[in-house]
Amino acid sequence: MGRPALPRRPLVALAALAASLLVVTPAATSNGPVVTVTHALSGLGDAASGGYEPPDVSVAAGPGFVVELVNLAERVWTTGGGTPVRVQTRALALVFGSGDDRLTDPRVLYDAATGRFFASVSDVERRAVLLAVSSGADPGGAWTVSSLAAGGCADQPRMGTGDDVVVVAADVFDGCEVESSRLLGAELWTVNKAELVGGSTAPDVATFGPTGAYTSLSPAQSLSSTATVYVVSVDQRASRVVHLLTVDGVPPASVDVQEVAAPAITPLLRPPPATQPPGSGLPPPIATNDNRVLDTVWENGSLWFTANARCSPPGDPLPRSCGRVAELATATRTVVWQTDLAAAGAHVFYPAVRPDAHGNLVIVVGESGVTVSLRLVVFGRTAEGILTPPAVIAASPDAYRGDRYGDYFSAARDPSDGAVVWVGGESGTDGLGRGGWSTDVASVVVTPAGSTPPAVAGLAPPGVRALGTIVRRGATVALAYRSLGDGDAVQAVVTVQNSKKAFVYRTTTPKTALRSGRRYVVKWPARKARGAFTFCVRTRSITGMQSPRSCAAVTVR
Repeated sequence: MGRPALPRRPLVALAALAASLLVVTPAATSNGPVVTVTHALSGLGDAASGGYEPPDVSVAAGPGFVVELVNLAERVWTTGGGTPVRVQTRALALVFGSGDDRLTDPRVLYDAATGRFFASVSDVERRAVLLAVSSGADPGGAWTVSSLAAGGCADQPRMGTGDDVVVVAADVFDGCEVESSRLLGAELWTVNKAELVGGSTAPDVATFGPTGAYTSLSPAQSLSSTATVYVVSVDQRASRVVHLLTVDGVPPASVDVQEVAAPAITPLLRPPPATQPPGSGLPPPIATNDNRVLDTVWENGSLWFTANARCSPPGDPLPRSCGRVAELATATRTVVWQTDLAAAGAHVFYPAVRPDAHGNLVIVVGESGVTVSLRLVVFGRTAEGILTPPAVIAASPDAYRGDRYGDYFSAARDPSDGAVVWVGGESGTDGLGRGGWSTDVASVVVTPAGSTPPAVAGLAPPGVRALGTIVRRGATVALAYRSLGDGDAVQAVVTVQNSKKAFVYRTTTPKTALRSGRRYVVKWPARKARGAFTFCVRTRSITGMQSPRSCAAVTVR
């Protein structure tokens, strides 16, 4: 939700060591592995999500469904019929039954063991974390909600799962509204999963903390069976270790939380803000926040976590924001792989990660720089450790001019097809000259070298045909066009020129779905315009692809 960044416990900065870097470049060998965006969907925007910034983006995938939570809204798509179909957008207050309470920082995941979706959100008025479980496999249906008392403002609650418990963690502050809020400590709640799934609104809970020993504890979503839930944390504002904690036990029985290792990592330093290309005026930098853990997932003895970091890409003398991704072996309690995802001359931020069912990693990040337009990209790392070239999910049509950017992005493996990972994140502003923000959701597949990538669906925008009109002077002119095909997350770029070829009106519509044969209208406030005009329209996909332009005559008498 839109509030100032909360204060962090200050720590002495650590000396920088040489970092392992994966440089994001567009180059690729013709027979190397690739990552393919198979579907791109228009996610929630600021208008539908309550009007706050930044967008906090979380996605989850279940059998036949994909769900996105952003700030104060939920959006659901069905995926069983091939092309995903948007079926619902609703307020989070309806999901959590929270009435007029202020909500912030939602998260959602799908738990394959129970066949249910779990969601969490911070409730400012109740000074609690609300924990919800879907009544079935459809995230658009009813949810059962319980409340976890926090004793303060619970900042960015995170969820993890084990065989028998759901673990929620948050940093608890004495207030939500001002930067000077005092950190009371990190708190962790271990909740009986069977009671949640059984419909209890008051499940047995064990608490750990608040403690000043850790900040931003991040429980891992477990994708394979484990009685132990793993939790990681790093020190603020810089860290040379990752704290690995284990959570064992099921309430109402005793629950044991303990730190079992603190293996060394390449120093994780607070990143600089990201720059944007200069345009009309100097666009503001993009806030990349701090070095806290953003995303954590565990499977078959491997734990992956992500964070924003500071690094200097090869050939670039300036410090940049980079995407840290690291893997721990929980059996040996050691770091087996870590890297900073970097782009020379640009910034990489807000990484989220999920493994597919074949040992590949899918990583979604934002990217921007003086010569790199703001965009949402994804790339893969094969089981053999080879990085794919990035694929663009969505490109911002203009600079982002808001005060804050997304606090976190998200990724989720599809349980119906283990080769597919769904990702979501902020993609910048919604249109040329527009304020606000937009998010996008996409399905992604990593293909190893020598294999045929899957088909790309829904990325090229459909063509349109402009329709001429004659109207009376002083009226608002309905500029109409007809779609020549189907498409999701499509914008229409509309212009009107007078007889001297001077532009008298320009606009870009919000992203929406277009259906073949349907007529769409943009309202032009013509005011005192009179005479012959040329109205032109073309469509634009979220990746920046455009259809041919179509023009028609408009006469204002």
